[in-house]
Amino acid sequence: MAKIGDTVRFLNSVGGGRIMRIEGQIAYVDDDGFETPVLLKEVVVVMPAGHDLKDDGPRLMFDQKAFDDGRKKPETKAVAVEPEPVVTVQPELPVEETSHGDKMNIALAFEPSDVKHLDKSRFSAVLVNDSNYFLNFTLLRRSEEERGWTMVWQGTVAPNEYCDMVSLTHETLPQYEKIAFQCVAYKKDRLFTLQAPVSVSRKLDLTKFHKYHCFRPGIYFETPVLEIPIVTDGVAHRPLEVNAAEVASAMQGDRKDKDAARELSKKYKVDSGRKGKSASTADNPHKVLPLIEVDLHIGELTDTLTGMEPKDMLEMQLAAVRKHMRANSGRIGQKLVFIHGKGEGVLRKAVLDLLKKEWPKAELQDASFREYGFGATLVTIH
Repeated sequence: MAKIGDTVRFLNSVGGGRIMRIEGQIAYVDDDGFETPVLLKEVVVVMPAGHDLKDDGPRLMFDQKAFDDGRKKPETKAVAVEPEPVVTVQPELPVEETSHGDKMNIALAFEPSDVKHLDKSRFSAVLVNDSNYFLNFTLLRRSEEERGWTMVWQGTVAPNEYCDMVSLTHETLPQYEKIAFQCVAYKKDRLFTLQAPVSVSRKLDLTKFHKYHCFRPGIYFETPVLEIPIVTDGVAHRPLEVNAAEVASAMQGDRKDKDAARELSKKYKVDSGRKGKSASTADNPHKVLPLIEVDLHIGELTDTLTGMEPKDMLEMQLAAVRKHMRANSGRIGQKLVFIHGKGEGVLRKAVLDLLKKEWPKAELQDASFREYGFGATLVTIH
Protein backbone atom coordinates (compact mmCIF):
# COMPACT_ATOMS: atom_id res chain seq x y z
CA MET A 1 0.00 0.00 0.00
CA ALA A 2 1.42 3.37 -1.03
CA LYS A 3 2.07 5.99 1.67
CA ILE A 4 3.03 9.66 1.93
CA GLY A 5 6.45 10.32 0.44
CA ASP A 6 6.43 7.32 -1.90
CA THR A 7 7.26 7.96 -5.53
CA VAL A 8 4.59 6.37 -7.67
CA ARG A 9 3.43 6.10 -11.25
CA PHE A 10 -0.18 5.99 -12.40
CA LEU A 11 -1.49 2.53 -13.25
CA ASN A 12 -4.07 3.47 -15.87
CA SER A 13 -2.76 6.74 -17.26
CA VAL A 14 0.50 8.51 -18.11
CA GLY A 15 2.32 10.31 -15.30
CA GLY A 16 3.33 9.99 -11.69
CA GLY A 17 5.23 11.72 -8.90
CA ARG A 18 5.52 11.88 -5.11
CA ILE A 19 2.52 11.39 -2.81
CA MET A 20 2.06 14.61 -0.85
CA ARG A 21 -1.02 13.61 1.20
CA ILE A 22 -3.64 10.87 1.50
CA GLU A 23 -7.29 11.40 2.28
CA GLY A 24 -9.31 8.21 2.63
CA GLN A 25 -8.70 6.17 -0.52
CA ILE A 26 -7.46 9.21 -2.51
CA ALA A 27 -3.76 10.01 -2.90
CA TYR A 28 -2.70 13.51 -3.98
CA VAL A 29 0.37 13.16 -6.21
CA ASP A 30 2.76 16.02 -7.06
CA ASP A 31 2.88 15.70 -10.85
CA ASP A 32 5.16 18.44 -12.24
CA GLY A 33 4.02 20.96 -9.65
CA PHE A 34 0.34 20.02 -9.73
CA GLU A 35 -1.46 17.88 -7.16
CA THR A 36 -3.38 15.17 -8.99
CA PRO A 37 -5.99 13.17 -7.01
CA VAL A 38 -5.76 9.44 -7.78
CA LEU A 39 -7.30 6.34 -6.18
CA LEU A 40 -4.70 4.48 -4.08
CA LYS A 41 -5.47 1.32 -5.99
CA GLU A 42 -4.63 3.14 -9.25
CA VAL A 43 -0.94 3.86 -8.34
CA VAL A 44 2.18 1.68 -8.30
CA VAL A 45 5.09 2.44 -5.94
CA VAL A 46 8.27 3.07 -7.91
CA MET A 47 10.46 4.16 -4.99
CA PRO A 48 9.51 4.00 -1.28
CA ALA A 49 9.75 7.12 0.84
CA GLY A 50 13.35 7.88 1.98
CA HIS A 51 14.97 6.68 -1.25
CA ASP A 52 15.94 8.71 -4.28
CA LEU A 53 15.19 7.49 -7.75
CA LYS A 54 18.49 8.30 -9.44
CA ASP A 55 18.46 6.09 -12.46
CA ASP A 56 15.62 6.15 -14.95
CA GLY A 57 17.50 3.95 -17.40
CA PRO A 58 16.86 0.30 -18.21
CA ARG A 59 16.97 -2.20 -15.34
CA LEU A 60 19.80 -4.78 -15.23
CA MET A 61 19.18 -8.50 -14.87
CA PHE A 62 21.88 -10.78 -13.30
CA ASP A 63 22.30 -14.19 -11.63
CA GLN A 64 21.41 -13.45 -7.99
CA LYS A 65 22.28 -16.98 -6.78
CA ALA A 66 25.82 -16.80 -8.16
CA PHE A 67 26.31 -13.41 -6.51
CA ASP A 68 25.07 -14.69 -3.14
CA ASP A 69 27.38 -17.75 -3.28
CA GLY A 70 30.44 -15.50 -3.54
CA ARG A 71 31.21 -16.57 -7.06
CA LYS A 72 32.39 -14.21 -9.68
CA LYS A 73 29.57 -12.04 -10.74
CA PRO A 74 28.78 -12.88 -14.36
CA GLU A 75 28.83 -10.26 -16.98
CA THR A 76 25.59 -8.42 -16.87
CA LYS A 77 23.59 -7.56 -19.91
CA ALA A 78 21.31 -4.59 -20.02
CA VAL A 79 17.74 -5.63 -20.76
CA ALA A 80 15.22 -2.92 -21.36
CA VAL A 81 11.92 -3.66 -19.63
CA GLU A 82 8.99 -3.11 -21.92
CA PRO A 83 6.67 -0.47 -20.50
CA GLU A 84 3.18 -1.65 -19.62
CA PRO A 85 0.50 -0.59 -22.07
CA VAL A 86 -1.14 2.65 -21.08
CA VAL A 87 -4.88 2.47 -20.54
CA THR A 88 -6.64 5.79 -20.52
CA VAL A 89 -9.55 5.86 -18.08
CA GLN A 90 -12.17 8.48 -18.63
CA PRO A 91 -13.19 10.23 -15.40
CA GLU A 92 -16.61 9.16 -14.10
CA LEU A 93 -19.11 11.85 -14.92
CA PRO A 94 -21.52 13.03 -12.23
CA VAL A 95 -24.97 11.43 -12.39
CA GLU A 96 -27.66 13.74 -13.72
CA GLU A 97 -30.93 12.67 -12.14
CA THR A 98 -34.36 13.15 -13.70
CA SER A 99 -37.50 14.27 -11.89
CA HIS A 100 -39.24 10.92 -12.52
CA GLY A 101 -36.17 8.71 -12.14
CA ASP A 102 -36.76 7.63 -8.54
CA LYS A 103 -39.55 5.43 -9.90
CA MET A 104 -37.71 2.72 -11.80
CA ASN A 105 -38.59 2.14 -15.45
CA ILE A 106 -36.71 -0.68 -17.16
CA ALA A 107 -37.28 -2.02 -20.66
CA LEU A 108 -35.74 -4.61 -22.95
CA ALA A 109 -35.68 -3.81 -26.66
CA PHE A 110 -34.75 -5.91 -29.68
CA GLU A 111 -33.35 -3.72 -32.46
CA PRO A 112 -33.17 -5.26 -35.97
CA SER A 113 -30.16 -4.60 -38.19
CA ASP A 114 -32.42 -4.58 -41.27
CA VAL A 115 -36.10 -4.03 -40.49
CA LYS A 116 -37.06 -4.39 -44.15
CA HIS A 117 -35.61 -7.90 -44.35
CA LEU A 118 -36.42 -9.44 -40.99
CA ASP A 119 -35.80 -12.97 -42.25
CA LYS A 120 -32.09 -12.11 -42.67
CA SER A 121 -31.74 -9.55 -39.89
CA ARG A 122 -29.79 -9.76 -36.66
CA PHE A 123 -31.41 -8.46 -33.48
CA SER A 124 -29.49 -6.54 -30.83
CA ALA A 125 -30.82 -6.95 -27.29
CA VAL A 126 -30.66 -3.55 -25.56
CA LEU A 127 -31.39 -2.82 -21.90
CA VAL A 128 -32.91 0.59 -21.13
CA ASN A 129 -32.40 1.95 -17.61
CA ASP A 130 -34.80 4.89 -17.30
CA SER A 131 -34.11 5.58 -13.63
CA ASN A 132 -31.76 7.40 -11.26
CA TYR A 133 -30.27 4.10 -10.05
CA PHE A 134 -27.28 2.02 -10.99
CA LEU A 135 -28.42 -1.51 -11.84
CA ASN A 136 -26.37 -4.65 -11.23
CA PHE A 137 -28.23 -7.04 -13.51
CA THR A 138 -28.27 -10.42 -15.19
CA LEU A 139 -30.16 -11.53 -18.30
CA LEU A 140 -30.98 -15.25 -18.57
CA ARG A 141 -32.65 -17.40 -21.22
CA ARG A 142 -34.07 -20.87 -21.77
CA SER A 143 -35.90 -22.78 -24.49
CA GLU A 144 -39.12 -24.72 -23.95
CA GLU A 145 -37.19 -28.00 -23.89
CA GLU A 146 -34.62 -26.88 -21.32
CA ARG A 147 -35.32 -27.32 -17.62
CA GLY A 148 -32.77 -24.81 -16.37
CA TRP A 149 -31.64 -21.27 -17.16
CA THR A 150 -28.49 -20.03 -18.91
CA MET A 151 -26.95 -16.65 -18.13
CA VAL A 152 -26.62 -14.49 -21.24
CA TRP A 153 -25.28 -11.22 -19.86
CA GLN A 154 -24.15 -9.82 -16.53
CA GLY A 155 -23.08 -6.27 -15.82
CA THR A 156 -23.85 -2.82 -14.46
CA VAL A 157 -25.72 -0.08 -16.27
CA ALA A 158 -25.53 3.54 -15.11
CA PRO A 159 -28.60 5.72 -14.46
CA ASN A 160 -30.55 6.86 -17.52
CA GLU A 161 -28.40 4.89 -19.95
CA TYR A 162 -28.67 2.07 -22.50
CA CYS A 163 -26.67 -1.16 -22.40
CA ASP A 164 -26.06 -3.13 -25.60
CA MET A 165 -25.96 -6.81 -24.74
CA VAL A 166 -26.17 -9.86 -26.99
CA SER A 167 -26.86 -10.08 -30.74
CA LEU A 168 -29.34 -12.73 -31.90
CA THR A 169 -30.09 -14.44 -35.20
CA HIS A 170 -33.06 -16.51 -36.30
CA GLU A 171 -30.94 -19.59 -35.61
CA THR A 172 -30.37 -18.63 -31.96
CA LEU A 173 -33.81 -17.13 -31.26
CA PRO A 174 -35.40 -20.50 -30.28
CA GLN A 175 -33.05 -20.52 -27.29
CA TYR A 176 -34.83 -17.38 -26.04
CA GLU A 177 -38.41 -18.64 -25.81
CA LYS A 178 -38.26 -17.58 -22.17
CA ILE A 179 -36.12 -14.83 -20.70
CA ALA A 180 -35.52 -13.74 -17.12
CA PHE A 181 -34.20 -10.41 -15.85
CA GLN A 182 -32.84 -9.83 -12.36
CA CYS A 183 -31.33 -6.70 -10.88
CA VAL A 184 -30.42 -4.82 -7.71
CA ALA A 185 -30.69 -1.00 -7.73
CA TYR A 186 -28.54 1.49 -5.81
CA LYS A 187 -27.06 4.99 -5.93
CA LYS A 188 -23.46 6.06 -5.41
CA ASP A 189 -22.27 8.71 -2.94
CA ARG A 190 -25.77 9.78 -1.86
CA LEU A 191 -28.75 8.69 0.18
CA PHE A 192 -31.51 6.84 -1.65
CA THR A 193 -34.71 4.91 -1.08
CA LEU A 194 -34.15 1.17 -0.87
CA GLN A 195 -35.62 -0.63 -3.88
CA ALA A 196 -36.79 -4.23 -3.84
CA PRO A 197 -34.71 -6.58 -6.02
CA VAL A 198 -36.32 -7.27 -9.38
CA SER A 199 -36.80 -10.77 -10.73
CA VAL A 200 -39.05 -11.04 -13.79
CA SER A 201 -39.48 -13.85 -16.31
CA ARG A 202 -41.23 -13.41 -19.64
CA LYS A 203 -42.20 -15.67 -22.50
CA LEU A 204 -41.23 -14.22 -25.88
CA ASP A 205 -43.55 -14.55 -28.85
CA LEU A 206 -40.90 -15.51 -31.41
CA THR A 207 -43.36 -15.13 -34.30
CA LYS A 208 -43.16 -11.34 -33.80
CA PHE A 209 -39.55 -11.40 -34.99
CA HIS A 210 -40.89 -12.23 -38.46
CA LYS A 211 -43.61 -9.54 -38.56
CA TYR A 212 -42.78 -6.06 -39.78
CA HIS A 213 -45.71 -4.39 -37.98
CA CYS A 214 -44.43 -5.62 -34.61
CA PHE A 215 -41.39 -3.35 -34.92
CA ARG A 216 -42.14 0.33 -34.39
CA PRO A 217 -40.62 3.39 -32.70
CA GLY A 218 -41.17 3.01 -28.97
CA ILE A 219 -40.93 5.05 -25.80
CA TYR A 220 -37.12 5.04 -25.93
CA PHE A 221 -36.34 4.52 -29.62
CA GLU A 222 -37.02 6.59 -32.72
CA THR A 223 -36.20 3.61 -34.94
CA PRO A 224 -38.35 0.46 -35.19
CA VAL A 225 -37.80 -1.93 -32.30
CA LEU A 226 -39.63 -4.66 -30.42
CA GLU A 227 -39.91 -3.11 -26.96
CA ILE A 228 -40.76 -5.18 -23.87
CA PRO A 229 -41.44 -3.42 -20.53
CA ILE A 230 -39.79 -5.04 -17.51
CA VAL A 231 -40.56 -2.50 -14.75
CA THR A 232 -42.98 0.44 -15.07
CA ASP A 233 -43.05 3.15 -12.39
CA GLY A 234 -41.46 0.78 -9.90
CA VAL A 235 -43.86 -2.11 -10.58
CA ALA A 236 -42.47 -5.24 -12.21
CA HIS A 237 -44.47 -6.72 -15.08
CA ARG A 238 -45.63 -10.20 -14.17
CA PRO A 239 -47.85 -11.49 -16.99
CA LEU A 240 -50.25 -14.30 -16.23
CA GLU A 241 -48.61 -17.59 -17.28
CA VAL A 242 -50.76 -20.69 -16.93
CA ASN A 243 -50.78 -24.20 -18.26
CA ALA A 244 -52.96 -24.47 -21.36
CA ALA A 245 -54.68 -27.62 -20.10
CA GLU A 246 -55.46 -25.94 -16.76
CA VAL A 247 -56.89 -22.91 -18.55
CA ALA A 248 -59.12 -25.05 -20.78
CA SER A 249 -60.39 -27.04 -17.80
CA ALA A 250 -61.04 -23.93 -15.72
CA MET A 251 -62.76 -22.05 -18.55
CA GLN A 252 -65.08 -24.91 -19.48
CA GLY A 253 -65.76 -25.44 -15.79
CA ASP A 254 -66.00 -28.62 -13.83
CA ARG A 255 -69.30 -30.19 -14.85
CA LYS A 256 -70.10 -31.39 -11.32
CA ASP A 257 -69.50 -27.91 -9.86
CA LYS A 258 -71.62 -26.33 -12.58
CA ASP A 259 -74.53 -28.78 -12.14
CA ALA A 260 -74.37 -28.35 -8.36
CA ALA A 261 -74.52 -24.56 -8.74
CA ARG A 262 -77.58 -24.86 -10.96
CA GLU A 263 -79.31 -27.17 -8.47
CA LEU A 264 -78.60 -24.72 -5.65
CA SER A 265 -79.92 -21.87 -7.81
CA LYS A 266 -83.19 -23.74 -8.34
CA LYS A 267 -83.43 -24.69 -4.68
CA TYR A 268 -83.02 -21.14 -3.48
CA LYS A 269 -84.93 -19.64 -6.45
CA VAL A 270 -82.01 -17.78 -7.98
CA ASP A 271 -82.85 -16.51 -11.48
CA SER A 272 -80.34 -17.82 -14.05
CA GLY A 273 -80.86 -14.80 -16.33
CA ARG A 274 -78.76 -11.64 -16.39
CA LYS A 275 -80.90 -10.04 -13.70
CA GLY A 276 -81.80 -11.99 -10.59
CA LYS A 277 -83.11 -11.25 -7.16
CA SER A 278 -83.06 -7.73 -5.79
CA ALA A 279 -80.02 -6.46 -3.98
CA SER A 280 -80.19 -5.34 -0.39
CA THR A 281 -81.62 -1.85 0.14
CA ALA A 282 -79.48 -1.15 3.21
CA ASP A 283 -77.12 1.15 1.27
CA ASN A 284 -79.86 2.86 -0.74
CA PRO A 285 -83.33 2.82 0.85
CA HIS A 286 -84.84 4.86 -1.97
CA LYS A 287 -83.94 2.62 -4.89
CA VAL A 288 -83.59 -1.13 -5.24
CA LEU A 289 -81.01 -2.24 -7.80
CA PRO A 290 -81.49 -5.78 -9.09
CA LEU A 291 -78.59 -8.16 -8.64
CA ILE A 292 -76.86 -8.93 -11.95
CA GLU A 293 -75.47 -12.41 -12.53
CA VAL A 294 -72.94 -13.17 -15.23
CA ASP A 295 -72.14 -16.84 -15.87
CA LEU A 296 -68.60 -16.99 -17.24
CA HIS A 297 -68.57 -20.69 -18.10
CA ILE A 298 -67.51 -20.78 -21.73
CA GLY A 299 -70.54 -22.87 -22.69
CA GLU A 300 -72.79 -19.98 -21.60
CA LEU A 301 -70.93 -17.43 -23.75
CA THR A 302 -70.67 -19.27 -27.06
CA ASP A 303 -72.40 -22.14 -28.84
CA THR A 304 -69.23 -23.66 -30.28
CA LEU A 305 -65.57 -23.97 -29.31
CA THR A 306 -64.43 -24.88 -32.82
CA GLY A 307 -61.14 -23.21 -33.71
CA MET A 308 -60.77 -21.61 -30.28
CA GLU A 309 -57.60 -21.95 -28.26
CA PRO A 310 -57.52 -21.60 -24.46
CA LYS A 311 -56.27 -18.02 -24.65
CA ASP A 312 -59.16 -17.13 -27.01
CA MET A 313 -61.65 -18.54 -24.51
CA LEU A 314 -60.06 -16.61 -21.66
CA GLU A 315 -60.21 -13.38 -23.66
CA MET A 316 -63.90 -13.98 -24.34
CA GLN A 317 -64.61 -14.50 -20.65
CA LEU A 318 -62.69 -11.39 -19.59
CA ALA A 319 -64.44 -9.41 -22.34
CA ALA A 320 -67.76 -10.41 -20.75
CA VAL A 321 -66.52 -9.07 -17.39
CA ARG A 322 -65.47 -5.75 -18.96
CA LYS A 323 -68.78 -5.43 -20.82
CA HIS A 324 -70.94 -5.73 -17.70
CA MET A 325 -68.62 -3.63 -15.52
CA ARG A 326 -68.57 -0.77 -18.05
CA ALA A 327 -72.33 -0.92 -18.50
CA ASN A 328 -72.87 -0.57 -14.74
CA SER A 329 -69.87 1.45 -13.57
CA GLY A 330 -72.04 4.56 -13.06
CA ARG A 331 -74.65 2.79 -10.91
CA ILE A 332 -73.45 3.33 -7.34
CA GLY A 333 -74.39 0.40 -5.13
CA GLN A 334 -74.97 -1.99 -8.04
CA LYS A 335 -74.00 -5.57 -7.25
CA LEU A 336 -72.78 -8.05 -9.85
CA VAL A 337 -72.02 -11.74 -9.39
CA PHE A 338 -69.47 -13.25 -11.78
CA ILE A 339 -69.83 -17.05 -11.79
CA HIS A 340 -66.45 -18.49 -12.73
CA GLY A 341 -66.65 -21.93 -11.11
CA LYS A 342 -64.19 -23.47 -8.71
CA GLY A 343 -62.00 -25.51 -11.08
CA GLU A 344 -58.27 -24.87 -10.59
CA GLY A 345 -58.80 -21.19 -9.74
CA VAL A 346 -57.15 -19.95 -12.95
CA LEU A 347 -60.21 -18.12 -14.31
CA ARG A 348 -61.01 -16.73 -10.85
CA LYS A 349 -57.51 -15.26 -10.54
CA ALA A 350 -57.68 -13.73 -14.04
CA VAL A 351 -61.07 -12.12 -13.21
CA LEU A 352 -59.82 -10.73 -9.87
CA ASP A 353 -56.64 -9.36 -11.48
CA LEU A 354 -58.72 -7.60 -14.14
CA LEU A 355 -61.16 -6.10 -11.63
CA LYS A 356 -58.42 -4.86 -9.29
CA LYS A 357 -56.51 -3.26 -12.16
CA GLU A 358 -59.35 -1.58 -14.08
CA TRP A 359 -61.88 -0.98 -11.25
CA PRO A 360 -59.73 -0.49 -8.13
CA LYS A 361 -62.56 1.24 -6.21
CA ALA A 362 -65.01 -1.63 -6.62
CA GLU A 363 -65.59 -3.84 -3.59
CA LEU A 364 -64.74 -7.50 -4.19
CA GLN A 365 -65.74 -10.47 -2.06
CA ASP A 366 -66.72 -14.10 -2.40
CA ALA A 367 -70.38 -14.47 -3.34
CA SER A 368 -72.78 -16.37 -1.07
CA PHE A 369 -71.42 -19.83 -0.41
CA ARG A 370 -74.94 -21.17 0.10
CA GLU A 371 -75.93 -20.10 -3.41
CA TYR A 372 -72.70 -20.39 -5.40
CA GLY A 373 -70.32 -22.52 -3.37
CA PHE A 374 -66.73 -21.35 -3.96
CA GLY A 375 -67.38 -20.55 -7.59
CA ALA A 376 -68.44 -16.88 -7.77
CA THR A 377 -67.22 -13.35 -6.94
CA LEU A 378 -69.53 -10.54 -5.77
CA VAL A 379 -68.66 -7.04 -6.99
CA THR A 380 -70.19 -3.86 -5.55
CA ILE A 381 -69.85 -0.62 -7.54
CA HIS A 382 -68.65 2.35 -5.45
